[in-house]
Amino acid sequence: MIKKNFIIFFIFLFVSNCGYEPLKSRKTNFSLKLVDSGGNKKINYIIKNRLKIYEKGDNNYNLEIVDSNINKITTSMDTKGNPKTFQMTINLIVNLNKNPDFVIEGKSFATKTNYNTISSKFDLKKYEDNLIENLTQKILDELILYIQTL
Repeated sequence: MIKKNFIIFFIFLFVSNCGYEPLKSRKTNFSLKLVDSGGNKKINYIIKNRLKIYEKGDNNYNLEIVDSNINKITTSMDTKGNPKTFQMTINLIVNLNKNPDFVIEGKSFATKTNYNTISSKFDLKKYEDNLIENLTQKILDELILYIQTL
């Protein structure tokens, strides 16, 4: 009992004093406003909704989505010619400007994943929609990290 309490105390002491801070809980010192969007409407809608938490801050950045697209290719087929595995790639090209002197044009972000087919087309569509949301969130995390390093 004493050993268990000592271990719990030691772990608590170590985690609280080592400077651990979750990545998403960091305070951002910038605001990000979506000015214009082009490309895939589904990706742009996800990005627009997820950027709402970054609308208040000191350094104002305007984000313009030049192009966003989803590429889905069949990577393998079975003997009957039915698709067996797919690869989905999401590409995002943005322009970022803080003021007329500070403009970053054509910054590109991309992420991809491989997945197996599902016999039910309805379940496959739901799974692909879930993948699109997850991959778009991953690209958005990369974008926020990029802006934080500027």
